[in-house]
Amino acid sequence: MICSKIYGQYFMVCQPVEIEKHQGKNFFLEGKIFYNDEIKNNSWVVLSALFLDEKGTGIKNTIYNDDAGAYYKQGEWSSYQLNGKIDKKAKYIAVGITVAGSGSYHVDDFKLFIQDGKNKIEIPLRNAGFEDISLAPWQSQNIDKDTKLSLTNDKYFSGKKSLFVDNSNVNTTSTIGNNKKAGKFMDVNGVKLYYEVYGQGEPLLLIHGNNASMASFDRQIDALSKKYMVIGLDSRGQGRSTSDNKKLTYELMADDVNTFLDKMNLKNVNILGWSDGGNIAVILGMEHPDKVKKMAIMGTVLYNNETSVFPDINKILNEQVKEMKKNGVSENDMNYRLKILLLTEPNINPDSLKKIKAPTLVMAGEHDVMPEKHTKLIADKIPNSKILIFKGTDHEAPSKISEKFNKAVLDFFE
Repeated sequence: MICSKIYGQYFMVCQPVEIEKHQGKNFFLEGKIFYNDEIKNNSWVVLSALFLDEKGTGIKNTIYNDDAGAYYKQGEWSSYQLNGKIDKKAKYIAVGITVAGSGSYHVDDFKLFIQDGKNKIEIPLRNAGFEDISLAPWQSQNIDKDTKLSLTNDKYFSGKKSLFVDNSNVNTTSTIGNNKKAGKFMDVNGVKLYYEVYGQGEPLLLIHGNNASMASFDRQIDALSKKYMVIGLDSRGQGRSTSDNKKLTYELMADDVNTFLDKMNLKNVNILGWSDGGNIAVILGMEHPDKVKKMAIMGTVLYNNETSVFPDINKILNEQVKEMKKNGVSENDMNYRLKILLLTEPNINPDSLKKIKAPTLVMAGEHDVMPEKHTKLIADKIPNSKILIFKGTDHEAPSKISEKFNKAVLDFFE
């Protein structure tokens, strides 16, 4: 059997299980995970599942937990859950974990269930509690030579053993958002903001989305840095930037950007903001028009209600917050705070957009998280703006149609 190749600094530990007779039914995967190191944006472990055809080749992409932090309990065993629908062409499902970064973890007690009508049937997994003398039948894929997998009795959820995943000796390669040569920290408003600079020319600042980092723009930086001095910035409490206990608002983060640009001795900067980054850019353009030369914003909202965000999105967010509360996640946890930010902010009066002086490209996907009417409202209220809706795609347009997206941004900034 072949588990999916997880590219980059990810690897998978999985076990294939035959599920051909359950095609089209819902599955539920459970597992216990203990973080020996604090969870980070670039270092985590989640449950994952991949559907395989009769040859053991992956069908579509691997399914992961949307949010590693939603189940995370610091210093305790965390109960992770993953569910989905079995592909109608799948003969097998490879279930297990996907690991990223340089942390170490214990995992234990995997369980797989199928919803068969009103009945929830458990599908037996072999060595599900790692009590055997070997790791078989668990397989690893794309594992680093310095990653250690071992059965251990020093920590376990039940029985007498668990699987120990040790990534602490892995030398992660330099990537966008984790480039020691290009990266620096700057003290800004009581926190340390991390940034990286690529290329030469007019400054172009990239501001990423919620609970992400500048790495979100990995498909933009090469193209943009050929013509501009591209500055990738991690917002406070995200990526490699630190946080404090101040209430998170987009106004606070826009003030961070303003102070950052002051310390960089930069004005009249081109800005590309995606999602939360667009919200931040809009506020910066309103409050500090001298800082912005041109502005391209993708997937931006002015407020959160039924006219600006589709109800299904808020339903998912509320369920994630509920799950975090159930798991005892602290309200000071950054992941929790960022979800509350999405649910309660921003609060921008559309008429205040007239304060923006910079030419603005307002972008969204045809199937974005907000109705197209809201995107048009933003474009209508910004005096010197134009709108671009990417057909056939969604909120992830910068990643999914990067060539088309990059061309639109470059054409606008020229």
